[in-house]
Formats: sequence, C-alpha cells, structure tokens
Amino acid sequence: MITIGGKLKVLRESQKLSLRDLGDKVGLSASFLSQLELGQVSPSIASLENIANALNTHITYFFDEPEKTDSVVMRKNERRRIYSKGSKAIIQPLAHEISKKKIEPFMLTLEVGGEGGEHPYSSRHGEEFGIILQGKVKFTLEQNEYTLEDGDSVYFNSTKPHNWKNIGKKEAIIILVIPAP
Repeated sequence: MITIGGKLKVLRESQKLSLRDLGDKVGLSASFLSQLELGQVSPSIASLENIANALNTHITYFFDEPEKTDSVVMRKNERRRIYSKGSKAIIQPLAHEISKKKIEPFMLTLEVGGEGGEHPYSSRHGEEFGIILQGKVKFTLEQNEYTLEDGDSVYFNSTKPHNWKNIGKKEAIIILVIPAP
C-alpha cells in the first residue's frame, strides 16, 4: 500500500519540485517534508490541504486506493485512516475511489483538544458541509466562532479561513462533504 508520503514524493517529483521549493510554497520546512515522505511524521489536515493545493491536486489524491470491483459500498473496516498526530485527528474517506466522485464525504474524528490545524486554513473547493455526529466543537469561520454539538450542521464557503477544534470532554466526530475539484 502506498503511503501519503509516497504519493507526495511521486507527485512532487513529477512536477520537478525540490523539497525546498514545495516547502517555500506551503510554509513548511524541507526537513519536515522529507520526514513526511519517509513516513516519519504526520501532517495536520490544514498542512495536507495546503500541500495538495500547492501541487495542483485535491486532498483526496492522498486517500485513493487501487480500484475496487464494487465501489458502491464501503465497509467500516475498508476505510483508510489517516492519523495526524499534530492535529490529534483522524480523517477517513467514506467512499471508494473518492477522487472520481462528484462529492467527497469524509469522517473527521478529533481527540479531546484536537483541531484541523494550528491556524485557520482555506481550501479551493468553495463549499463545504459538516454535521457533528458526536461531541462539542468550536467552528471558526474568519473571525466568527460557533459552538456546535450533536446534530448541529454548517454549510459554508471554504475558501474563507476556517478551522475545527474539539472543545468537549470526549472525542468529536464530524461528517464533512466537499465538492470534487
């Protein structure tokens, strides 16, 4: 199975970018990117989004697995789990061949204190939908902060700086849906 780091290296090299060039584009050190490519560190969700944007791809590029003969149903045990130690978060695609879909559903699990990134981030897909399945989350959109709990949802322009932070006493689970690029 190819890792996020392996996919990153293939894509970066295909675009003839050095680690330093990519680092300059995304505000990360060449050393960190090298460690990421080697599987020694995990990026925050915001960093992964920024890397994807800098490489003119979508974050879903890092989640795709080889094609399946039946891509209609994704069993719980088939989900790819990407853990971000820095964000204290797990992101899981909720469909096979996600980069080939018109919408991209994800499940974001935030440990207590976990967040999407150290700072609010934006993405280029324009719209995003999220619903809190469990927990208490602070959702930040530009300068506005919203406290969301079980069953609350948001629909927003994701090109504006935003972030998710678990402010509850148990893990938070969020379903996110974004349009395909």
